[in-house]
Amino acid sequence: MNLLIHHWDTDGICSAALLMESLKDEEFENLSLFPGIFEFDGRIKGRIAEAERIYIVDVNMVDEAELIEKPLYFFDHHIQRRIENENAMHVNPLLEGKPAPSASYVVSDYFNHWSWKSAIGAVGDLGRGALGFDWVGKMLDRYGLSENQALHLAKLINSPSMVCDLDGVERAVEKIIHSEPVELLNDDEWANNLTLLESEIAEIVERAEDKGDFVYVRYSSGYNVTSIVARRLVWNLKFPIAIVVNEDFHGHAQVYVRVDKALANRFGIADLIRKLKSFGFNAGGKSDVLGIICAKARLDEALSIVGGHFGWLL
Repeated sequence: MNLLIHHWDTDGICSAALLMESLKDEEFENLSLFPGIFEFDGRIKGRIAEAERIYIVDVNMVDEAELIEKPLYFFDHHIQRRIENENAMHVNPLLEGKPAPSASYVVSDYFNHWSWKSAIGAVGDLGRGALGFDWVGKMLDRYGLSENQALHLAKLINSPSMVCDLDGVERAVEKIIHSEPVELLNDDEWANNLTLLESEIAEIVERAEDKGDFVYVRYSSGYNVTSIVARRLVWNLKFPIAIVVNEDFHGHAQVYVRVDKALANRFGIADLIRKLKSFGFNAGGKSDVLGIICAKARLDEALSIVGGHFGWLL
């Protein structure tokens, strides 16, 4: 049996579906990390021990993946070092100096298997920014999807992860394999998730403090919405940088930083990620985003490192 471990968000779900479609003659069990927590828990470790081959998609956990002593296929688009393991195939165009806008792009390009899922995965990660790619526009046209439909579908697919419905995340992979986009746009379960989330997200955004150079908000919630809050603050409300802190997420703390894409090169997020990792933090991201999940007792330490990097007191 092949085990497929994937990220919980739209890009991870779409990428997992694309990989399973590309290898349709193989049997897969798909597992997601618990939304918001980057760790291989006992459930995942147990299935790794039983599987013949491991596929990991859109999960920026190189150190953990490197410990797997089985045939490993690792597809990603985040800033990361190469896996130094003879049994691993590591596919990440960034390592070759090539663009990697989304994991869905990486998987589609590698297998030459393109569909609406390729585009929606990118929209899930990049929002309207993905609509500027020619290949995204071509995929949407091929499947008769408008830009607004694409944006809404990306939100719907992401919704199980935001309400921390692990089973819903894993079911979403099979759901998008066997459904047409028009069916998914009318999915009642996902629509109910978005209704449930909207008031929570709006309340958090309303509490955000404009600090001049950046916007800052702290809260406690069992919903996995740090990235959505940060996107709304930067993409919709046009703040240059958002720092979003969930002080109590299922016993952990979350920190999420998003920088306006046009300003990303100024701030050296990759250097900040490396520094956080050197202090033992579970941190990852891309040129314009940073995510940290840590023990609540280490939250102030993490914020001190982040603030020090930008020259701010948090």
